[in-house]
Amino acid sequence: MAFLAGVDEAGYGPFVGPFTVGFSVFRVQSPEQDLWDVLSTSTAPKPERKDLRRLWLNDSKKVHQGPHGRKRLGRTVAAFRELGHPDDFSLDRWVTEAPAGDARMLHQAPWFKKLSGDLVPEITHDRARLDAASVRRDLDSHGCTLAGFGARAVPAGEWNQLLEETGGKGNANFAVTMQAVRQIMSITGDAPLRIELDRQGGRQRYAEPLRRALEPRLIKIHGEEPSGSTYSLEFENREVQLRFSEGADSKHLPVALGSLAAKQTRERMMDLFNAWWLKKLPDVKPTKGYGVDGKRWLAEVMPQLEALGIPAALLKRDR
Repeated sequence: MAFLAGVDEAGYGPFVGPFTVGFSVFRVQSPEQDLWDVLSTSTAPKPERKDLRRLWLNDSKKVHQGPHGRKRLGRTVAAFRELGHPDDFSLDRWVTEAPAGDARMLHQAPWFKKLSGDLVPEITHDRARLDAASVRRDLDSHGCTLAGFGARAVPAGEWNQLLEETGGKGNANFAVTMQAVRQIMSITGDAPLRIELDRQGGRQRYAEPLRRALEPRLIKIHGEEPSGSTYSLEFENREVQLRFSEGADSKHLPVALGSLAAKQTRERMMDLFNAWWLKKLPDVKPTKGYGVDGKRWLAEVMPQLEALGIPAALLKRDR
């Protein structure tokens, strides 16, 4: 028995809203088992137009694009949530499960005080159960199981604090990613484990940050190249391999699923964010938080913060 896991982020670039990191973990027969092949009956990176049965499972940017992207994204996340936690679609429980941060950091933003509703409101529970059953059949037929699936949400106030503590945006990203890695390690006990991750910006060398974050007895560097970096971390009772590679969210199924978890979490939290602000400032058009539109939204809202009694640090990311 071994475990394959993947971690990916969403919301690294916007001016407002949470930064999120998603993860997935599978128990497999061998670390070399191909999960794309295992789940080929129930999922596909891009199902044919007429294929309404299989779930989209790919980099969230590819799944989420187009007019039906949000529903495609949600359907896959709902199926795997049902697989791991039957009949539990609560957004609040999803966001506050490990590796959740300090709830006070989340709830100090008034728009996140009540994380009401479902994680995927556009997908019926019956649809999720049917899709989960299809995924389970694939996994069972290959002797595999889903061992973990979740996300870590970091609101703007906590993100700004992390920037100050870690000294930069890339370091903050890495710190949250390592929280997900520690959660994966706790789920998998002492069994062999390989974790696939997307490259962290332009970074190629991870040995020292990994040493500080995870405190292994020994780190073996197998390669540090522009295309990817691979490490074996030796602990008292196990060895864990971590591989950082460019485009991991398209190459490795657990990373793709983590990418979808991160994206769905950010999308739902932005739903709550925009709903709260629409009640306070109904003339301000909602935002996704990125680029020109994010700047437009901030320009309209920032002058109102003092009257609303909201510190700017809870709303606007410093970087």
